[in-house]
Amino acid sequence: MMAEEFGFDDEERDRKLGGYVALAFFTLGCPISFLVGYWADKYPRIPIFALIIVLGEGACFFTYFTTTYEELLVTRALTGISVGGALPLIFSLLSDMFGSEKRNLVSALVGGGMGFGIAFGQLLAGFVGPAHGWRLPFVIVSIPAFICAALMVTTLKEPPRGCQESSMKELSAEAASSSTGSTDFVERSEVVPTSTDELVQDKPLTLETGPDVQYTPLLDSWSTFKLLFSNKTALLLFIQGIPGCLPWGLVAVFMSDYLSDDCGLSIENATVVVSMFGIGAFLGLLFGGGFGQYLYNRNKKHLVIFFAGFELIGCLPLFYLLNGVSETSSFSAACFLAICAGFCASITGPNVRAVLQNVTLPEQRGSAFALLNTTDDIGKGAGPFLISVFVTAFGDRKAAFNFVTLGWAVGSGINLLIYWTIIDDEDACQETVRKTIHQSIEMAN
Repeated sequence: MMAEEFGFDDEERDRKLGGYVALAFFTLGCPISFLVGYWADKYPRIPIFALIIVLGEGACFFTYFTTTYEELLVTRALTGISVGGALPLIFSLLSDMFGSEKRNLVSALVGGGMGFGIAFGQLLAGFVGPAHGWRLPFVIVSIPAFICAALMVTTLKEPPRGCQESSMKELSAEAASSSTGSTDFVERSEVVPTSTDELVQDKPLTLETGPDVQYTPLLDSWSTFKLLFSNKTALLLFIQGIPGCLPWGLVAVFMSDYLSDDCGLSIENATVVVSMFGIGAFLGLLFGGGFGQYLYNRNKKHLVIFFAGFELIGCLPLFYLLNGVSETSSFSAACFLAICAGFCASITGPNVRAVLQNVTLPEQRGSAFALLNTTDDIGKGAGPFLISVFVTAFGDRKAAFNFVTLGWAVGSGINLLIYWTIIDDEDACQETVRKTIHQSIEMAN
């Protein structure tokens, strides 16, 4: 519908609506992500988060009033503010609300919300769009975001930075033990928070029977940022996002149109198939986070094999969707394999984010997730632009899309290298936290 309204032919449709619009997301979302990541490492995160949502989703709301392609391009670019800025804030906050023994599962729940949003958005565009025009879905999806921003500011409190690090809890327990001289100090001093309500108090973690134990970063922001590039696991996680997210850009931007225009499905059936991918992604996120947490708590290296392996397997059902679907093929089979593709590919996401939280310092995580968001955006955001270039270079949509699907295989290989780095980098992170706390106590005394 959009292509018809703006008078685009097939090549312009892929390039301008599939490529340029997604590239505009990336062009603004990338610098915003770095700026917000820097702020997240220095300032209270909740008010910044609410502001980012209002700015980005305000642009989404005003997409309804666009009348030209240029106006559409501007509003979609401005929506990149919320897309680019949200991830560093979300995971910086979550890392100070949940310890490493829960982060895989929590990351999965957050990712599940994203997957549900993608599936809901696809269904909304596919069913509301043909009846009421392509603009109305932008209004419908923006209104809940404004409500969430208001609830966030009025109900949440900032968690103390670093309070969920394992070394922080160990030092707090040691301090309590030395103060009480007894072995039942944990029960009396309540060192380790037992609920989310206790975590989100706007105060440092303290010991009732001993000295304050709180995490106070000693390095400046630039020095802390540079330390990221000596972290092998973090670097591998950043790099894998580029090829690993290219197929996601394919599914999100091109798949529905490809299934209807090139494979002969109706718009409604094509929308259902893509939505099945989203449902599979939701299920995969929950399974990946839950079972990934089980593996992490027992053997971190087994976790790496788990999520890298499923990323590779995800290529197979996506190849079928690209090559085996037609107007005469089984619609049920297409839906089933779409679920399988989404399930396999989505297992990587929550585990990658949990691992990145576990190998970086509390004051690094905003910047770390800004970098991860940037490399993901090269795949998901700039990726559709690159895919449109591949289509032109190959001269055939199917060949280009099959080539892009191999991005999951490349990402899987890069993730597998983390098998040899994860333990050393996580141990080094916790040792740095421990030394920082000791230095802070010495300076205070």
